[in-house]
Amino acid sequence: MEKKLLYEVSIIRPLIIFLLVVLHSFTIYGGGWEMPEGIDGVPVYYWMCKLISGFRVETIALVAGYVFAYQSIVLGRKYEFKSFAWKKVKRLLLPMLFFGLIYYFLLKFDKANFTWGSFIMSILSGPGHLWFLPMLFWCFISIWLIDRFRLSSIWLLLVLAAVSIVPIPVSLPFGLQRLSYFLFYCYAGYYLYENKEKIVGKCQNIPFIVVLCVLYFALLLVNYIWVIPYGWEANAEGTMRYVRIFASSGLKLLYSCCGIMALYLIVLKYSSKPNYCPSKLVLKSNSMCYGVYVYHQFLLVFLYYHTQLPVLVGSYALPFVGFAITFIVSVLLTWLTLKTKFGRALIG
Repeated sequence: MEKKLLYEVSIIRPLIIFLLVVLHSFTIYGGGWEMPEGIDGVPVYYWMCKLISGFRVETIALVAGYVFAYQSIVLGRKYEFKSFAWKKVKRLLLPMLFFGLIYYFLLKFDKANFTWGSFIMSILSGPGHLWFLPMLFWCFISIWLIDRFRLSSIWLLLVLAAVSIVPIPVSLPFGLQRLSYFLFYCYAGYYLYENKEKIVGKCQNIPFIVVLCVLYFALLLVNYIWVIPYGWEANAEGTMRYVRIFASSGLKLLYSCCGIMALYLIVLKYSSKPNYCPSKLVLKSNSMCYGVYVYHQFLLVFLYYHTQLPVLVGSYALPFVGFAITFIVSVLLTWLTLKTKFGRALIG
């Protein structure tokens, strides 16, 4: 009898969400967020951010396509467009609107510069980290179309890979800005599951995994040491700026794929052992991923920019203290939310 749970996903998803919280705890040192007052840069933390950021959100998108392919190919779930779209609206867009309103008024609201236009666009596009939810909605719609019209092929994968490294020159709302980038990873997950036996049969060996890991670190270091070193934007002008951005995008595509595949093959090697069954802790962690993702940035932004924590603990201890508080409280809030019927409807 076919198992109804992808064991590898039950391990990968919690691991990636854990890394996401770690990364956001350190991201003030990597240039992703503004530095809180009284905090100085720490070079080793900058490199920690870059080493983690190579494949974390990309893996979440890939897992989404991977699970969709499993449900379609193995479980035979063939939704009509209307029912599928509504399912994803309830799963992604309604939670985005609910938590987005809270995020906006708690952490982004500026009475002096408030306009209804910017407010509506922010809410519909996902304020803060919630941008990922409407973007993922469009990924699912795209994958549904690929699956329904049997468009899957290696050529489509290569086309989407090429499109993903082309910078978008205009700002697009409603999660569309990053769609061309993440659609490649979402479809790569679909393609990976669709061709799982063939790909895994050729790649699931220790030497190949070691090569992937070496390539990941080597390409990442090339990108951040020579192509776009720290602070390069200050002196970047004209055509050379766009050449660097394009080269960096290509390198990121390569090392992200190496990192994702290395992680996937390691986890699959472990979870494919005879009689393997994930522990209750793994299954519980997997069920709480959505909630931890939603809550963690609320807490980090509040701690870093609306409390005296940065000044109290200092530059070196701040990310560790911020991570510990955020992770524990996120898990607790998720557990409490899932105790309610409304909470389960949002993040269950």
